[in-house]
Amino acid sequence: METKKMTYMQAIRLALDEEMARDEKVIMMGQDIGILGGAYGVTGDLYHKYGPDRVIDAPLSENAIVGFGIGAAIRGWRPIIDIMKMDFSMCALDPIVNHLAKYRYMSGGQISCMPAVVRTVIGGGTRSGPHHSQSVYSLYAGFPGLKVVCASTPEDAKGLLKAALRDDDPVFFCEEAGAYRMKAEVPLDPDFVVPIGKSKVVCEGDDLTVVGFGTAILKATKAAKQLREEGIHMELIDLRSLRPLDLGPVAASVRKTGKLLLVDEFTETYGITGEIAFQVSETCFEDLKMPVQRCTLPDTIIPAAPTLEDWVMLSPEKIAVRVKEMINA
Repeated sequence: METKKMTYMQAIRLALDEEMARDEKVIMMGQDIGILGGAYGVTGDLYHKYGPDRVIDAPLSENAIVGFGIGAAIRGWRPIIDIMKMDFSMCALDPIVNHLAKYRYMSGGQISCMPAVVRTVIGGGTRSGPHHSQSVYSLYAGFPGLKVVCASTPEDAKGLLKAALRDDDPVFFCEEAGAYRMKAEVPLDPDFVVPIGKSKVVCEGDDLTVVGFGTAILKATKAAKQLREEGIHMELIDLRSLRPLDLGPVAASVRKTGKLLLVDEFTETYGITGEIAFQVSETCFEDLKMPVQRCTLPDTIIPAAPTLEDWVMLSPEKIAVRVKEMINA
């Protein structure tokens, strides 16, 4: 398969471009996504390529943007609802979880599909402060009717977004701000997709299982390389989808290693790691040599000061230390 090296951001734009060219029902609406090319430059020149009727600059109202998307989906369009930051998605919590996620069910099937994608940016480590750094994906993953995905690499960013845009159910698509400029090889095949609900084994090992998603996986990958030099071989699994969860490969790995560490750039309490830990513990109770452990953020608001933010966020070194503690326990 032919590939090209590009950034995470360019992979997202390529997916948008390919799907808009493939299906004229795909439209976008969001703040500054048109003439300005998006707050992060992701939408680029798509406004000039597809015009203002398909790349629509929205007012400063997340409720209005989501409401437009819901109406468009009901009428047969495939809207991309662009929310600049996940923090701002909570301004539209009611239409997302009480309408977008439920219309298909509440209509008794009269509304046969709700093919809408909510694109939003998550993650700290970008010096964006408390109002622009939250990753509350566990909130949306808790509502039946929504699919929630998070890509950690440019390849997955393209493949998962294309899968989301072709899905007949609403998908909450999380993009990692900290990964936007990361470069990797990306397939150029316009039909390349990464199935939603399928986790991926990033690297194999026998000593311990590490599971996560998003930039936590990128940091864990660096930790795995460091640890391999010390003779520790961890198995790393990228969940990619938070709803639905694919824990089959996780259970298979835990039966092999007997130890599980969950990495997540959200707080330990009330995060999705608690649900994952419960499900794995229930399935692999007799295989675990010790309770499931977590490496997450402390229970604090993400600060604006760079030194404080670095102290709060995950790092390869923090993950490596946690792995060695479990290996030596």
